[in-house]
Amino acid sequence: MQERPVHLCCSLVPDPAAMTDSFLLLVFPMRTLTIHLGGHRDCIGLSLRGCCTSPADVTHLAQAVEQLLAKGVPQAWIDCRGLHTLSWVGQRALLHADASARASSTELYWCGLPAHVVSQLTTSGLASVLHLRSAAEFQGPQFLLLGAVA
Repeated sequence: MQERPVHLCCSLVPDPAAMTDSFLLLVFPMRTLTIHLGGHRDCIGLSLRGCCTSPADVTHLAQAVEQLLAKGVPQAWIDCRGLHTLSWVGQRALLHADASARASSTELYWCGLPAHVVSQLTTSGLASVLHLRSAAEFQGPQFLLLGAVA
């Protein structure tokens, strides 16, 4: 996990009377998408939790899929029950991940996507391209499901 710098901005005002106009702003980096990768032998998968809405989330997902594809398995299972939000860049990330997997002769199975996300994918046409499965059809590593939001 790459650490991001913490930015500290403050207004330094020499006159104490002017302190009412000063501010202190701390910006802490937050990862909106949490990904767990795991497997045993040929049973490999990911668990996605949170939101995939920013370029940083897309990069994070691409790196996880790259690690998954390096295992060279014929199929991989992605638990998406905890994926709350998917923007258009997130949709493109799923499509790119799927295309990379196909190029590597790996089938990705996206399991348990929330109904509103499936609706988005249906509207964009991606639902017909991706291998969407119900949460019950997940055949990946069961330990990835621990603590996932249903």
